[in-house]
Amino acid sequence: MVSLLPAVVLAIAFVYGITIGSFLNVAIWRLPRGGSVATPTWSYCPSCEHRLGTVDLVPVFSFLLLGARCRYCRKSISWRYPSIELLTGLLFLAVAAKFGQSWDTVFNCLFVAGLICVFFIDLEHFIIPDGLNLLCVLIGVAHNVTTIAFHESGAWGRMFGIVLPSSIKGMLVYASLIYGIGWIAYAILVGLVGRKKTFVKAATEYVVENFLDWAYLLVYYTGKVIPAVARYAEPPMPLEAVSAQEIVDDDEAGGMGGGDGKLAAGIGANIGWAHALQSSVFALFVGVVYGVFVLVKQKRAFGSRTPVPFGPAMVVGALIAMFFGPQIVTWYIGHYWTFPGSPFYQ
Repeated sequence: MVSLLPAVVLAIAFVYGITIGSFLNVAIWRLPRGGSVATPTWSYCPSCEHRLGTVDLVPVFSFLLLGARCRYCRKSISWRYPSIELLTGLLFLAVAAKFGQSWDTVFNCLFVAGLICVFFIDLEHFIIPDGLNLLCVLIGVAHNVTTIAFHESGAWGRMFGIVLPSSIKGMLVYASLIYGIGWIAYAILVGLVGRKKTFVKAATEYVVENFLDWAYLLVYYTGKVIPAVARYAEPPMPLEAVSAQEIVDDDEAGGMGGGDGKLAAGIGANIGWAHALQSSVFALFVGVVYGVFVLVKQKRAFGSRTPVPFGPAMVVGALIAMFFGPQIVTWYIGHYWTFPGSPFYQ
């Protein structure tokens, strides 16, 4: 007799996914606009701001039953809402299918939910909320704590002779890679190509600015726990205050870092340093393809200064590495890394 338990688990994962996807829609809408996912506690129509009832909030089905229109003002509802709900449900189902009935499934679903928010916010607003990056880091650290508590393999890693939790090692390795790329790119674009500053001054400025950014992040969120610290860090501006055009107009824009570096820390904390390095390769490929698509769509010449968010590419790269990373590496080694003298040569 075939056990129905796996099918039941997958069904539960999908239902939870579309439900969480409905919440993610709230976060994706509110966070860039300076709002909170907790205030107000109810959902509302973004057009007429009417409080939504239960019949309006059934994931996917409400959208279909209401004919893609608000029940109160009859304004059109974007297809993005049910799409995000379905996407979340399918990704939760995929996580459950891969990791089974384990704590890995729970933590990886939470991580995926954070990545979905990052993807759509960065795609629209060209910036990633610090809170989301920090949340991804905390999810990875909490996951690592459970692996340590249950004495699972891979819970620890070694870096420069120092034994570290694997989440911390992954965070440091991937963040260092992204910040390193950003540092070189910024110093070259601003210091050499743009000639706005000397190479050394541009490189130093990049390091200082990102160090202060992390310091602000530490103080601001410590203030959420210890109220006495809150006065030392002003609340951040709404993300919608930064537009793609402002990025284009910023004479000193260049390189990666900031939100991308923090996102790298969150990804590395969850999937480990080896998968994180794999994800960087996938992210670079996806980023190049998307960049070419943007240039063609906007009818701009190659080499023109066009803002392209790298966060979504990093998200896609992380998902590919998490689900298919080992299989892709094994396939590549088996087909292309078989030169004479290679340990894989047969």
